[in-house]
Amino acid sequence: MKRKFTLCLTAIFMLACTLLPLLAACDGSRNAASGYDTLVIYNWEDYIDSGDSEMGRSDLRDEFERYYENVTGRPLRITYTTYDTNETMMTKVLKNDANVDLICPSEYSIEKLLLAGLLENHNDLMKDIAPQLADIEKRLDGLDKQKLGEQELADIEQFDASLGGMSSLKNNGDGSIEPKIMSVIRNMFSNIEGVKGAEGAVDMTEYMVPYMYGTLGILYNTNVISEQELENYGWGVLWNVMENEQLENKILMKDSVRDTYAAALFYLYEYDLLPEKYDYITTAQELINLTDPDILETAEEALTSQRDHISGYEVDFGKDDMLNEIVYADFAWSGDALWAVEESEQDDGSFLLGYYCPTGVNPNTGKERFSNIWYDGWVIPTTVKNKLAAMMFIDYMCKPQSAIRNSVAIGYSSAASKELLMGDEYVKSFLEDQEYDFDEYFDDIGRYPKIDYNLGVMRDFGARNEDLVNMWQRAKSGAGVDVSLFIIIAAIIGAVAIAVALYFVFQALKCRPRRIVSKRADNSQK
Repeated sequence: MKRKFTLCLTAIFMLACTLLPLLAACDGSRNAASGYDTLVIYNWEDYIDSGDSEMGRSDLRDEFERYYENVTGRPLRITYTTYDTNETMMTKVLKNDANVDLICPSEYSIEKLLLAGLLENHNDLMKDIAPQLADIEKRLDGLDKQKLGEQELADIEQFDASLGGMSSLKNNGDGSIEPKIMSVIRNMFSNIEGVKGAEGAVDMTEYMVPYMYGTLGILYNTNVISEQELENYGWGVLWNVMENEQLENKILMKDSVRDTYAAALFYLYEYDLLPEKYDYITTAQELINLTDPDILETAEEALTSQRDHISGYEVDFGKDDMLNEIVYADFAWSGDALWAVEESEQDDGSFLLGYYCPTGVNPNTGKERFSNIWYDGWVIPTTVKNKLAAMMFIDYMCKPQSAIRNSVAIGYSSAASKELLMGDEYVKSFLEDQEYDFDEYFDDIGRYPKIDYNLGVMRDFGARNEDLVNMWQRAKSGAGVDVSLFIIIAAIIGAVAIAVALYFVFQALKCRPRRIVSKRADNSQK
């Protein structure tokens, strides 16, 4: 009996250990028992400054927790989880498997989440948290600043400069975000029809705050691929059209359906390989968002044929393989590429790697070259529990100090106003500490690309997205295999696994010792 009681207590304890974190997450704004607020963030991997112990710089998430406590008087704990592609994130969010306060998707994913009615309007959120902001201001006014520590005072001064202006982050370029970026997003996504739960068209800029942006291009080994080859062949480098023997089977593509599909379209257009019906295409914006059956079939043929020349597909390890010279070309996001280029600096000051974003005109075909410019932004889903912390975190990431640290740490271009960054003393000193030339940093076209017609923005494909995914699965397999075949194979494997499990269960039952009843006991029961 005592043993059973002990086992029961152990089971209860283990169950409690499992359920407590889940129960705590049910109230994302405050954990009453522990006395702290919580903030649940869902973000890309390696997409925030995690600090540098040698430079005496802590993780920005830890700094925000301290900032939040000094300003509000409430301790905060951040739960931070990551994803590797927009599609991974959307699968969870659209299935309601992610109860989070903040997400940082790309523009077309934001559009899809918005259409599904899963995002909060930031103007409405500002109204919701107005009473809390007023209470915070009263609290801060009542503090004796003479008794505050240096960090507490600094945090409070930051509050005075920013929280009251959070709503200006997205209004007419008069806030912390680069006006040109806000203009592009507003022009592209200002009249979205069919948003679930909304009447009439909505403006996506009321539901997002841009965080980072960049381009798609080619990360290349400077010893294997020449600048002349890049200029002559553009996107064809990823298909090794120049028949560079060193490059053959040493190319990596992104294991991301939208990005790799875009690369195929850019290649097909540059080499005049599209069917004649698409001769009307003159801009990257028109090209990058085509989804009809003919264009999907043409892209599938191009991606299938590309398999003869590439090493494989990746999301995160491409830059490391490039640095280790396992491969010599990688279809890359600009931030990853710039980070890798800097890491590849040699003892003589030269660089093993380079980044090239094909634009302009192909000298061989006379066709324009296009690429993608993308924007990732902070959005607050309808699952939000801590609206105040979510809005404060967005604002904190848009400060010049945070923006430059994030940009340098991860390699991507901050969407914070370039003019604001260049005029900030902290930004200047920080770049000097990191051994950057201030003017060269902001003049680098790889880091700050020109936002022109040669760069297209992705839109949500809606119902056509399933056709794209099916095409992508067939192209990756290299043999025109339909997705339904993968489902059948998975079902067969599952059935075999169940059969094997049942077999072992049956064998275990056969081998289990049987209870033997004595004749005396048997007779006594009669």
